[in-house]
Amino acid sequence: MGFHLNIGKCWRFSDDEQPPYPTIELNVSSADRNAAISPKVDTGFNGSLAIGIEVVKKLRLTPAGTVLVRTAAGNREVPVYALNLSQPDLGISYATLAIGTERSLVGRKILNDRTWLLDCKEERFCIIAQTEMS
Repeated sequence: MGFHLNIGKCWRFSDDEQPPYPTIELNVSSADRNAAISPKVDTGFNGSLAIGIEVVKKLRLTPAGTVLVRTAAGNREVPVYALNLSQPDLGISYATLAIGTERSLVGRKILNDRTWLLDCKEERFCIIAQTEMS
């Protein structure tokens, strides 16, 4: 018996920066407003989600409080926002707290417990499903 890996949903890299970086599509909502976002995949970020200024403005979010975070540049206090997060291809849908940052990031709490393919040749980031071979 062995395992076979199947490539599932893939997301394209963003070319906002050089080199391009992997992204994933997420749906975020608050009250009666929602937004589809493509945050940068940041494996160095321990949290679930950081939302950028443009998302905060689009959803008209007000901070639920602040939190002290440690970054590569040092410690700083950032706003925290309550919102709903969903990603059908990953089977997730829940209420969460997201920190406010310059741009949107998805962190390891969403990436953990899943197998991923980082394909830098084809510039795609894919979820991998393992199936047991008989």
